[in-house]
Amino acid sequence: MKKLLLICTGLVLNLSLIAQTKSLKGILNDQDNQAMEFANVLLFKVSDSSFVSGTLTEASGSYLLENVSPGDYYLEFGQIGYQSANSDIIVVNSSDPDIIDLPSYSITEGISLEEVTVSGQKPLIELQADKVVVNVANSAVDVGNNALDVLQKSPGVTVDQDNNIALKGKQGVLILLDGKNQYISNEQLSRLLETMPANAIEKIEIMHNPSAKYDAAGNAGIINIKLKKKENLGSNGTMTLGIGQGKYPKANGGVSLNYRSEKINLYGNYDYRYWKGFQDLTIDRTVPVENGVSQFVQNSDFINTSNSHNYKIGMDYYLSDKTTLGVMGRGSFGNWDGSNKNHTNISGVNIQGFDQSNTFSEGREDWNQYAGNFNISHTINETSELNFDFDISNFSNPQNISYDNFFFDADMDPVMDPFFLNNTSETDVEILASKLDYSKAFASGIRIETGVKFSDVLTRNSTVFKNKTGEIWEVDPQLTNTFNYSEEIYAGYLNTSKSFGKITVQGGLRVEHTVSDGNSVTLDQQVKREYTNLFPSLSISHPIGDKHSLSYSYSRRLDRPTYRNLNPFIYFLDQFTFEKGNPFLNPQITNSFGLNYGLERKLYVSLNYSKTHDAMTQVIEQNDETQQTFQTMVNLDSYQNYSLNITAPIVISQGWTSRLSFTGLVNDFKSELESGTLDQDQTTFRVNANNEFSINNRLNAEFSGWYQSSMRFGIFVMKPRYSFDMGISLKVMDGLGKLRLSANDIFNTLHNEVDVQQDNIDLLVNSDWESQRVNLAFSYNFGNQKVKQARKRRTANSDEEARVSRNN
Repeated sequence: MKKLLLICTGLVLNLSLIAQTKSLKGILNDQDNQAMEFANVLLFKVSDSSFVSGTLTEASGSYLLENVSPGDYYLEFGQIGYQSANSDIIVVNSSDPDIIDLPSYSITEGISLEEVTVSGQKPLIELQADKVVVNVANSAVDVGNNALDVLQKSPGVTVDQDNNIALKGKQGVLILLDGKNQYISNEQLSRLLETMPANAIEKIEIMHNPSAKYDAAGNAGIINIKLKKKENLGSNGTMTLGIGQGKYPKANGGVSLNYRSEKINLYGNYDYRYWKGFQDLTIDRTVPVENGVSQFVQNSDFINTSNSHNYKIGMDYYLSDKTTLGVMGRGSFGNWDGSNKNHTNISGVNIQGFDQSNTFSEGREDWNQYAGNFNISHTINETSELNFDFDISNFSNPQNISYDNFFFDADMDPVMDPFFLNNTSETDVEILASKLDYSKAFASGIRIETGVKFSDVLTRNSTVFKNKTGEIWEVDPQLTNTFNYSEEIYAGYLNTSKSFGKITVQGGLRVEHTVSDGNSVTLDQQVKREYTNLFPSLSISHPIGDKHSLSYSYSRRLDRPTYRNLNPFIYFLDQFTFEKGNPFLNPQITNSFGLNYGLERKLYVSLNYSKTHDAMTQVIEQNDETQQTFQTMVNLDSYQNYSLNITAPIVISQGWTSRLSFTGLVNDFKSELESGTLDQDQTTFRVNANNEFSINNRLNAEFSGWYQSSMRFGIFVMKPRYSFDMGISLKVMDGLGKLRLSANDIFNTLHNEVDVQQDNIDLLVNSDWESQRVNLAFSYNFGNQKVKQARKRRTANSDEEARVSRNN
């Protein structure tokens, strides 16, 4: 009761003083007089040291504290890895100007018993003018996880039951690794991200409306995953070890090395990951027949094991102060072993001749992906720069799967002979790409970027199905097939920007000419295409007073089908359920508009609208006569997306910062389908909360959670989902080592439930997997920790690699 009385009294006093409140304005630097960005600025009363308010510094080191009543105060400045510092006593009078300019202050790096061994740490989530940055390397929660886990917890990003990645509810996101497109399909990309340890990631950049400099792919935007790389001459490195436990054990380890001399920079890293996990899948579907309906309940129990290896090695040679030559090789290889026990129960009107069936499948998949890059970077003068990249890469993916089918009556007595099927498939993709980029800044304030790019992709796919009759395996000619696809893309772009007073304008135009040829040899189907598209982009930004900023953006983008989606091969779950590609799938084109508002570093609001023509979308098609359902990709007539995103970093108290994000969206689909007419829309919202606790210079903690309401994409409706994670990190060994412990999905709430009610299709899918896990990791830095890191550059084949397909 006393606390309530004090709160009420305080509210009355604040109301009486509201007309007298002031703002405190200042700048915070480090010991080298460089701006300190993202540092905490906390305001306390002198009388009792009680916390009043707080904020974060801008990139320029500036800060502003508003609504400060007359009184005596002091400021405390803090940043992880730096010594805290206090200001002198600040006396605020009612006669002072509305904005009080404070003297500049500085903080210095934290000192260990012997020497400085730590440096400033950026917050987990940064909001910049053109992108959202997730600093994965600073997260205690993400230890032991994979890249797909990290993406799922990023602001505005969702991952559905098939690991398709969406941004603000829109699928068609272009994923880059170190600025490089992987030219792989969604399935292959999800597997690559599943086998990539989170500890190998430095940060994730989320761009909703990229400029014309980037390839036109990615109607929903671009997500760039930057991997870790290791100022002074010398060498250094980092070693990591981790273990995890869910239902099954997991492990990971890695090492990164970097050496820098006056002329040469050598760098490399290697990461290994072992993963064993499960997935329980239930499909409940109703199929109409002449005299009623048939009810199918299919239960599948998957157990998957994977061993993955990722590596990178490179060298930069400094010919002069202006010219650098670089070579880089990278790749991944590994294997995946999986088993599935599938049981199907048929009730209602049964036309199959059996009531129950068991399908036992065993499969093994191997993959090997490697890529090489040659780069020349030349600074012509202080205002212009030239970059050239040449890339080659290859991806191979053999696999073998067996399906053993057994048929029973209601009492589980055999009613017909077993059916044995074996599938051997091979995918091989070759990519060649090169690009030339030029940038120049003029004295008038105009900056231009221009460049050209060429890419050539060839993918070869073969699949052989065999049926077993007695003891003899015979080729099934109806399922066996060969599919080859080639594609050439010629592109050029021009991007320019200029500031007119406080208004900054950036505009660009990209042109892409595509020539493709898809040939299904066995089916005697050939689809040739040749088309040219223009992709303009425009953004305008300006401040409104000292605290507010506005920006407006428009872009036109294109997404081409992945190679797997064009491939007409069939991939079975059981004899009633399978997936196949669509060689007649067209590219989709999206026009996007955005409005963004910022209130210093306290509030960010974005409003977006996009309309997509020929939207590539997964659908379920059904054959009522055979009672088979299959998943494929089709083009929809119209897809519109409306979204609102609100993000606010809040300093709650000393050492506690919360970063809240809200996304509301509407997906609206209209199209004629094989099964009938699609005319559906749905409103969805998603809330993310990341809480960071700085307990002291050695110990940090994190608690995060998210909730997503029901979301529709095409004919699929995903039911609400939510999850909570927590983690702690402790610096040891004078700051050179770090222990991190995390718990994922701590209440075991994360699962997928998807409903399809479209014309004659009625099905419900439930999926559970090993989302609840505990992970422990140790990392150790050795060598000179101030060696300048290797150059980060975006290579020529970065977009093509994101469309390569693995056939699982």
